[in-house]
Amino acid sequence: MADLTPLVITTTGLVGSTLARVLHASGARPEDTYYPAVDTPRGIPVDITSGQSVRSLFEKTRPKTVILSAALTNVEYCQENRDAAYEVNVKGARNVAEACLAFGAKLVFFSSDYVFDGHDGPYSETDVPHPLSVYGETKLAGESLIRDMLADYLIIRTTVVYGYEQMGKNFCYRLINTLKERRRINVPRDQVGTPTYAYNLAQIVADLIDKKRTGIYNVVGRDLVDRYEFSKRVCEVFGLDASLLNAVTTEELRQKAPRPLRAGLRTDKVRRDSSISVMGVDEGLKAFKRELDGKAS
Repeated sequence: MADLTPLVITTTGLVGSTLARVLHASGARPEDTYYPAVDTPRGIPVDITSGQSVRSLFEKTRPKTVILSAALTNVEYCQENRDAAYEVNVKGARNVAEACLAFGAKLVFFSSDYVFDGHDGPYSETDVPHPLSVYGETKLAGESLIRDMLADYLIIRTTVVYGYEQMGKNFCYRLINTLKERRRINVPRDQVGTPTYAYNLAQIVADLIDKKRTGIYNVVGRDLVDRYEFSKRVCEVFGLDASLLNAVTTEELRQKAPRPLRAGLRTDKVRRDSSISVMGVDEGLKAFKRELDGKAS
């Protein structure tokens, strides 16, 4: 990788930790960072809601490339805690963008297909956003301020990211663990998206950074499927009992935050501009299973 010391904020969640692994594998030496109020201490602490904390981190690391994966991503929590969501996802993004401007660093920011309303997805990078939820509003606001403040930025829109993470919080991980315990689980059959294997996401993002790409890129899986179909594919690959899946509607789940039902993202642009192949659902799930099998051995 051209920049051997990229700064990842933070390296504790699914996307951040996976990116750190991919960067290390490419010969880079990303600095570990963590959020002190939540994460297990590892590396340098940073609170992105504090401008002073962010400036202190930049002064210590003097980065040329900054990857901001830290965010408040619990859609339900954001819906009920608007101020907290804006504090982290918007103010936090602004603090990091201001530091990037001051230090002349490129900013790589992670966003979501939740910036769209889900009426006619999958969406391209040029489609007009219209978020339904507080979470979607905050991610779009973060995108907008970065585009206004910086010339050298890379906005990565992604969705339904799954893969190995220490906390095991992503949808796929929770699904597998629930079914292994022989417990039934409700899965929406009307939420359509493009599930994304985290390691493939990280490889593509690293490649885009290395190629000095700028602007907005959709980096997601190749296949457009609903959550129920995706869950059935998980059962096939992991040898789990699909009869434990309850196919329900989003309305039946009574979720607090409205979901973009027909969402997902198109990958034409990234397939043209990256040399890393975009994985489909089955390929990604098989790679995830190999990853988990390797952790267990």
